[in-house]
Amino acid sequence: MSVFRVLGEEVVTKSEYLESRSADPDRPSPLEAALGGAKGLESDLTGATQFVPIGSGQPLTVLIREVYTGKHPKKTILGGGDKSMLVTTALKGYATYAPASRAVNFAEPGIGSRRQLVAPSAVNAGTNVVAYSPAVLTDQLIFTVEMAFDRFPEGLLNTIASSFTKAAAVPLLLPAREYLLAAGGLLKIATDWADALVDGEPAFSSTDTIDFDIPGVVPAKADFRVMGSEDHRGLTYKPGLGLVSATGTRYDGDSPYVVVSLDGAERKSLESFAPTLATAEQLKKFLNAKTGAEASIDALMQGIQLANDIAYREQALKLQAEISAETDAKQKEAKTKRLEAIKKNILTAELKPG
Repeated sequence: MSVFRVLGEEVVTKSEYLESRSADPDRPSPLEAALGGAKGLESDLTGATQFVPIGSGQPLTVLIREVYTGKHPKKTILGGGDKSMLVTTALKGYATYAPASRAVNFAEPGIGSRRQLVAPSAVNAGTNVVAYSPAVLTDQLIFTVEMAFDRFPEGLLNTIASSFTKAAAVPLLLPAREYLLAAGGLLKIATDWADALVDGEPAFSSTDTIDFDIPGVVPAKADFRVMGSEDHRGLTYKPGLGLVSATGTRYDGDSPYVVVSLDGAERKSLESFAPTLATAEQLKKFLNAKTGAEASIDALMQGIQLANDIAYREQALKLQAEISAETDAKQKEAKTKRLEAIKKNILTAELKPG
């Protein structure tokens, strides 16, 4: 799979995108010239809400904007149009060695071929939110988007749907093989459900990075990204419509793709996103329930959030002491910016340092 950027409306490779961003600002790069100069880099978002820049210490929202299934689900001699689709995502900081927990974003039953989804269907459950951070503290994020098509157990789909109604904008998380976490509730699921969610080979899988402070790499900007294949190079992207050919017709080929967006707007409604994910071991020790039984773990989640806030507070206090002793003006400014970012990640007001 490949990951493309969107310049203006043109779908271009990452190398072409980086070339355009590193070019002399007074002299268009070859790609810019081909797109009509610097003006060609401006997205046609007239009348639309504009992107807010992203960066280290700033908020970050990652959203799924378009899902196109292409040739999937594959038909067999027994048919294939009655398969369901799950769209899952995973995200972690580059310094994290352990695999990230998978999140279930969409659960769409009865997917037909060549169907495009702008967001979860209004009559089904799901969320297009991949991630939200009040203030980015890592130098790089790694994220993966996958599509899986199968005849998933009806009980699993019903459970996912009911859990989504409680979770609002937060995806359902799979911190451990046999557990589903949603809106402060932990649900133990059946073995065959876990097998369906974890063991199946995805029909589509694409991984990209969001770079903030990696030497030799141009920092990420707020924009659209197309996660697809070489079949999508040279097309244009129109929000709400998807990939479009030079003749103005919507792409309807065999290759699936996912469009995501990165934005730096502050979103108070998503602040609970970051501390929601607990470790598998914490959750396993807490619950020993029968399959299909659900238990409220509000106290545990509050404790995890509190532990996160205390850890951030300790970092903030240590940094405050360093700032007080710092004599280099540039170092002092950099540390002050990081301190403000750390404070934004402390959700308990009483624990925010003065």
